[in-house]
Amino acid sequence: MAKTYLNYKEIKKSFALKGTFVLIILAIIFTVILVRFARSGARADALNGTPDSDEAYTIAQEFIKPTIKSSHISFPESGYQCAQKPDSVFIIKSYAESKKQTGEKNITTFNITLRFNGGLVSDKKSWKLLDLTEN
Repeated sequence: MAKTYLNYKEIKKSFALKGTFVLIILAIIFTVILVRFARSGARADALNGTPDSDEAYTIAQEFIKPTIKSSHISFPESGYQCAQKPDSVFIIKSYAESKKQTGEKNITTFNITLRFNGGLVSDKKSWKLLDLTEN
């Protein structure tokens, strides 16, 4: 009887040690995941949220620049209109001022429609140009 009781206690102790070891490993894994998630919260692009109108306007400038035949192009910081439609479609109306080498200023108004496909908001490859009209 005493031998059976001692065997039972030894098995129970062994099982408890294994369980404690597994819990410690799981706690370490959970802590590592929690720390990585907390550190990624400092970056706005880590969670790939939907872009706002300012970010869409910044990307729209990248699509407009190659269409204007001038090296000196400036865009207004607040002189634009942006509407967001479902499915991450942005319609932006604004203008760009370009200066030719002769000193002549040109103003180009444009309407651009962009779709955000996901990924990094600041990456031009994450966007698709749907429509562009310039005057």
